[in-house]
Amino acid sequence: MRCSARLEPVWRSGLAVAGLFASVFTVLFVSLIPGMSTGVFYLVAGAGVTACAIGLTWCVQRLVEGDPWSALGLTFSRASAGRMLRGTAAGLAVVVAADALCVLAGAAEWDPDASLASVPAWLTVIVPSALLVQAVPEELWFRGYLFRHLRASLPLGAAVAITSVLFGMLHLVSSGGTGAAAEKPLYVLQAVAFGFMLAACRIATGDLWLAVGFHAGYCMLNERLVTAGEGLVPVELLCLAAVLAGAALLTLRRSLRRVHRGPGALSAAPVERVPAEERTPAGSGV
Repeated sequence: MRCSARLEPVWRSGLAVAGLFASVFTVLFVSLIPGMSTGVFYLVAGAGVTACAIGLTWCVQRLVEGDPWSALGLTFSRASAGRMLRGTAAGLAVVVAADALCVLAGAAEWDPDASLASVPAWLTVIVPSALLVQAVPEELWFRGYLFRHLRASLPLGAAVAITSVLFGMLHLVSSGGTGAAAEKPLYVLQAVAFGFMLAACRIATGDLWLAVGFHAGYCMLNERLVTAGEGLVPVELLCLAAVLAGAALLTLRRSLRRVHRGPGALSAAPVERVPAEERTPAGSGV
């Protein structure tokens, strides 16, 4: 059934959210397996969530959209490892910068989590959780599937806004260390800024590897370096949102400069606008 162009952002957004939740629900099935240690659980759960996300996005991309899965931007190339490592380093740096700003503002104190000093914890819990449970599936659905298809029918700014706001709104169902009801809007704002930065990573390279690395690096350190003072969690969230938004704007500015240097400067084929007459009919498999 062919859907109206006006409804495309709605049903594609709904499909992305449903697909992400279906992928993450793999954790519930893994939790039913008896006798697993914490480290083994995160490794198995992470592998399951990522495998489910890859399988579901492949089915949606091939059967619903009629497009190749490679257009989502997670195929390997010679540049993939380098982009992912650069993204991870950038994600770690942004958390350190935001937490340092929060400490300088007097809203928090340095209080590193003990797990950060444990190599086994990094290998079996922190990295699998950040990379496999969160970064890969969330990037596939939001900056991969949803952003790629919204960008084909909407202006770039609209695609960035929709994916970022929707990504942030999903954090209404998670606490992220917030307690008071007044902190929840700021937690969502921080998540929107996070989504904005991840969209900037997608635009900058045309694939998902930089975004996956940034997402993983950010999640590895966030909420593990500082402890906010009583009643000062909103300041911490505002510092995170401000640094993320600033980093996103700098990334986009560099991308635009590269575009102006000449044709071919950006390898952004997966997010280029596709003329309507050349596209597979939207919703042809729905």
